[in-house]
Amino acid sequence: MKLIAFDVRSTIAHFRRPDTTSTHLTFPFIPPTAAKGLVGAVLGIEDFVTTDQVGIQLLSEVRMISQRLSLLGKGSRNTFNRPTTIQLLVEPAYRIYYAGEQYTDRLEFMLQNKQAIYSTYLGSAFSLTTPEYAGTWDVSEVDFSGDWYSAISVVPASIIEELSLEDGNYYQRASGFMKKYEGGRSFTKSVDFIYEQRGAKLTFKLKGTDVEFTSVELGGELVCLL
Repeated sequence: MKLIAFDVRSTIAHFRRPDTTSTHLTFPFIPPTAAKGLVGAVLGIEDFVTTDQVGIQLLSEVRMISQRLSLLGKGSRNTFNRPTTIQLLVEPAYRIYYAGEQYTDRLEFMLQNKQAIYSTYLGSAFSLTTPEYAGTWDVSEVDFSGDWYSAISVVPASIIEELSLEDGNYYQRASGFMKKYEGGRSFTKSVDFIYEQRGAKLTFKLKGTDVEFTSVELGGELVCLL
């Protein structure tokens, strides 16, 4: 399996949770579906549906602020400015791992040549970012046969039986991420993640060996994909 890594960062970002209305809350890091959408923007595919998979690594601490903005209301005739409280991520940075066979060759070419068809941003048009190519590897899917593993990416909560807690680390659970994009703004299933607030690796005991998520090994550490 071909694995491509690229980095994205910005001064602010906002990945709105779909279950919020008057106050726009954000996911604590880029959702996998948004990461695939960013790849679609690079490739110039508007409704990007793929069997390729992505993994997310935090390169900066998760920090949030709330800001009151004046947003343009919906409606073609009676538009108005409405004060809205929006939650923003401060100085976010991520390494996106993109794996598969469908679009990896084309994505690698675009990233290496610093090209993108559409503008790329982190969840909102005011959070522009430029993907930076980080590398390409040939990897194999991990055959889970042991108990304890270490991951540099965020990890689906459903595969963790027990965490190895390190002093000074801050472990969080993030819920309600959409798992699969079906096209036409339609999503199926959801997934929860465990992550360390400053991006430290996670050491965990696997919950059985029948794992529904794909993982690959990179430099002796796991990258969890979906």
